[in-house]
Amino acid sequence: MEKEQDVTVAKSAGFCPGVKRAIDKVLELEAAGKKPVYTIGPLIHNKQVTDMLAAKQITSIDRPQDAADKSGVLVIRAHGITPRFQQEVQSCGMEVVDATCPLVKHAQNIIAQYAAQGYHTVIVGDGGHAEVIGLLGYTQGKGVVVSGPEEAARLPHFDKVNVVSQTTQKESVFYETAEEIKKHADECQISNTICQPTKDRQKETIELAKSADLVIVVGGRHSANTARLALLCKGLAPAVLHVETEDELEAAPVTHAKKIFITAGASTPNWVIDRVAARVRELRKPNATSRLSGLAGKIWRFLVRNCFYTAFAASALTYVCMRLEGVPADSRLLAFSWLFVYALTAFNRAAEAEPGQNRRFLTAAAILSGLFATGTALLLNGGALTLCLLFLVAGFAYPFRHLLKLQLLSLPGTKDIVTALGWAFTCALLPAYEHGLLLRKASYLAIFYTILLVFMRSVTLGFTSANKDLIIGRESFYKAFGMKKTKWAVTLILLALTAALATLLTLTWKPALVEMLLIGHLYTVFIVIYYYSKSSTRSVKDETLIDGQFFVLWALSGLAAYL
Repeated sequence: MEKEQDVTVAKSAGFCPGVKRAIDKVLELEAAGKKPVYTIGPLIHNKQVTDMLAAKQITSIDRPQDAADKSGVLVIRAHGITPRFQQEVQSCGMEVVDATCPLVKHAQNIIAQYAAQGYHTVIVGDGGHAEVIGLLGYTQGKGVVVSGPEEAARLPHFDKVNVVSQTTQKESVFYETAEEIKKHADECQISNTICQPTKDRQKETIELAKSADLVIVVGGRHSANTARLALLCKGLAPAVLHVETEDELEAAPVTHAKKIFITAGASTPNWVIDRVAARVRELRKPNATSRLSGLAGKIWRFLVRNCFYTAFAASALTYVCMRLEGVPADSRLLAFSWLFVYALTAFNRAAEAEPGQNRRFLTAAAILSGLFATGTALLLNGGALTLCLLFLVAGFAYPFRHLLKLQLLSLPGTKDIVTALGWAFTCALLPAYEHGLLLRKASYLAIFYTILLVFMRSVTLGFTSANKDLIIGRESFYKAFGMKKTKWAVTLILLALTAALATLLTLTWKPALVEMLLIGHLYTVFIVIYYYSKSSTRSVKDETLIDGQFFVLWALSGLAAYL
C-alpha cells in the first residue's frame, strides 16, 4: 500500500497472477518470433493493454477458422473455454498454448468432479462472461447461472447440487446465494471457487474504502471484476469514481476530498494505475507551488524519461574509467559515450515503450544520436570506428533479434548482460584502446568494474518493476531467475565490485582515486538495499537515484585529483 498526500493506492490493485501469466505467455511467444499470435477472444478486458498487444500483432479471434495464418500460435486466454471448444481448438492443426488461469482450472475441475457424480451445478456469476461460459461446459448439461440470491430464489428443486462461483465474484454475494440454494436442494455442496487475489482485493477495499471520502476505481468499462469493485465501493464510501485513464479525472472531486483511496480491477495494468495516482497527486498540490518549481520538474522528467540523464551518467562513468586507467581527459571520448549510450538506450526504450510514450521522438533522436556517434568515432582511430559500427548495428538490431533469428540473444538475462557489455565498451574499453593502454592490469579491472556496476544498475532498475507489471520478457535477469536469485546475484556483485577496487588499491594505482571510489561504493550499497524492498513501478525518482551513482563516482573522482 502506497500513501502520500492523503492518497492511498491499494497494494492489491492491478493485474492478478492469472492475467499477468496470460499476458506474459503471449508476449514471450511474440518475442520468440512465433508469429502471428492469436488469442481466443480478447486476452483481457482493458483497452490500454489490448492496444499494446495489437501494436505487437497479437490479435483476438473468435474461432480457429478465423486465423488468417495457420502457421501462427493460438492462445487460450485466462478465462478458459469449454471442453468441447477445447477439443476443436486442439484439433485445428495450429500450435496451441493454454493460458487458462490455474484458479479457473481448479473451478473447472471441481465442477467436472461433482457433475460426474450426478450433481447439478449452480454458478454464481455473470451469465455472459467468458469464464462462466467456459465453466458451464463442465457441468454435463446440468448447469445454471445466477447472479445473486434473488435469481436463486426462482430456481427449481434439486436432489443434489454443487454451488460454485465465478472466480472474481463478491464473496458475500456468493454465500448469500448459496444459503438460498440450500432451500432448493436435498443435498447441497458449497464450493467457494473465488480466487485468493480477489478475496484479498475485496478485503483491502472494504477496509480502506470505509475511511475514504472519495474512492477512485481504475479499470476498463467492460471489465466485470472492475465494475463489481466499483459497486462494492459505492456501499462503503461517500463518493466513487470509475475511470479508465487519468484523462477522465476532474479537479473538483479530487481537490475537495480529504482522503482518497485508489484501487483497480484485476485487468488493469499498473502503468495506468500509477498515472491516475500521479494525476491525483498533481491536482492536489497546493496552489502556492511556484511556477518555476513546476517547470523545473517537467524539464527533469523530460530529461530522465527520454534518456538524456542516462546518457550523461554514461559520460560520468567514462570519466571515472579514464581516471582509473590513467587516460588523459578526452572530450571526444566523453562525447562519444554520451551519443553512443543515448542512441542505444533511446532506441530500445522506444521499441519497448508503454502506450502513451513518445516512440517517434525517441526513435528519431536515437537514430540522429547514432549518426553523430559514428561521426565522433571518425575523429578516433580506425579501429574505434569499426567497433562503434559493430556495437551500434548490434544495439539497433536488438529489438528485432527474433526476426533476424538471433536466438542467442533470447537467452534468460541477456538484456542486462548486453547492456553491461555495451557500456563497458564505450566507458572503459574504448578509452584504453584509443590511448594504447588496453594491456594494462588497471584497464582490465576498469572494464570488469564497469561491467559489474552497469549490470547491477540494470538489475536494480528491475527491482522497481518486479512486483508490478512492467511487461518485459525473460531477457531481464530478475524476470528470468526470480527475485530471490537476483538478490543473491546482486549481493555477489557488490562483493566483486569491492574486490575489484581493493585489487586496484593493492596495485598502488592511484590510491587516492580508488579510496574515493570505495567511498562512492557506499552509495551503490545504499541504493541496492533501498530497492531490495521497494515495490512501486519505476519512476523518474528511481532512475534519478540509481543512475545518480555514476555522478557520485564522477564527483569523487574529480575530488581525488586534488588529494
